[in-house]
Amino acid sequence: MTNWQSAAEAIKRTYTAKGRAASGCYSIEGLRLHERALRAGVPLQLVLVAERYQHQPSGRVQQLLADLHAANIPLHPVPDEVMADLTDGRSLGGFLGLVKLPPPPSLNAITQSPNPLLLVTVDVVDPGNLGAMLRTGHAAGITAFITIGGSDPFHPKTVRTSMGSLFKIPIRPQADPVSLLAHLRRANIQTVGATAQDGIPLPQAAFLGRGTAVFMGSEYFGLPEVIANQLDSLVTIPMAEGIDSLSINAATAVILYEIMRH
Repeated sequence: MTNWQSAAEAIKRTYTAKGRAASGCYSIEGLRLHERALRAGVPLQLVLVAERYQHQPSGRVQQLLADLHAANIPLHPVPDEVMADLTDGRSLGGFLGLVKLPPPPSLNAITQSPNPLLLVTVDVVDPGNLGAMLRTGHAAGITAFITIGGSDPFHPKTVRTSMGSLFKIPIRPQADPVSLLAHLRRANIQTVGATAQDGIPLPQAAFLGRGTAVFMGSEYFGLPEVIANQLDSLVTIPMAEGIDSLSINAATAVILYEIMRH
């Protein structure tokens, strides 16, 4: 097996949750994500590069290749058809990278930052939604991203959709919501959950300025009662008649920006 074949197999292993757990790595794809990974100091282990860039690459590609060389990151040219197969034909720039999974931050580290704003996802199963929420949260100033249950922050589609925001925000997969809620209470952090109906209308909700954790539930079922019943408050976004819910990313944006406005 050649070097590029071994590298390609290493990246393919990261396409499943089991493979990511076993290898301790996840993958990134595309020109822009590699540029942002380098700027963020992300621990890239190796990069596959489409062979078409061996001949007259654009100035932007030349710069990225130079930056990867300068960072001593192993580069493996691969046939264009192999790159197309590995990326399911997506045209994001002909780069695939292997990145070390970051160690999850402790709850203490997350909650001791000044006025923390935490986004907590509970069983948000669509990786595109999760990546969009991470990007939205980054724009809205969240200080950490916590995932519970079926939410997988390092799924390849989550990573692509985040557009590099996962390089900037501390991410903590949390197995036990009970211990998380107990820790948030001890840290005097307000807990707020989104519900499609019967919550406090969002414009009337009080945000106390002592730190807030926003809980967003499953796209299909919302927050489970065992969690919703333990939160300080539930909020509902007023909508036009005949509409019962927003997309989860839109709802996340509205709630976070309302908190910013306060």
